[in-house]
Amino acid sequence: MANFKKIVEVLNDLIKINKDREEGYVKASRELTPAEHNLRGVFERKAQESRNNVQQLQYKAQEFTSEAGEEIANDTSISGKLYRVWMDVKSVFTGDNDKSALESCVHGEEAAQQCYAQALDEEELPEDITSLLRQQKQSIDQSKEEIQQELRNISN
Repeated sequence: MANFKKIVEVLNDLIKINKDREEGYVKASRELTPAEHNLRGVFERKAQESRNNVQQLQYKAQEFTSEAGEEIANDTSISGKLYRVWMDVKSVFTGDNDKSALESCVHGEEAAQQCYAQALDEEELPEDITSLLRQQKQSIDQSKEEIQQELRNISN
């Protein structure tokens, strides 16, 4: 029998990291100068990706909340083991230049990748959730590559 509480805990952790990720990208987008408008679209797409991830994770978590006696996360992280790194990343966004924002985003994507990898290591997750997490992790992997490409573009 599945450990419903553990499943909801993992999903809540990923909901929170995606909310933190969204908040980081929104903040980075707001702090760009008009000359950096090309990055605004990238950051806004990543924020939307995070919102979509949250919706999917919350939908899955609803299946288990009554059995687990847990609630679905609706906020950014305050405590917990999987998503603490994004809190550090959010505090790094300086808005000083696009390079520092992109470097912070790469670091944030690495943190998200780590959280998804840890979640996927959980043996108690049902296959449909594991499949969703693999999909979302693949999207985050692609996001990191895109951000790294943007960083290479401005470094040249």
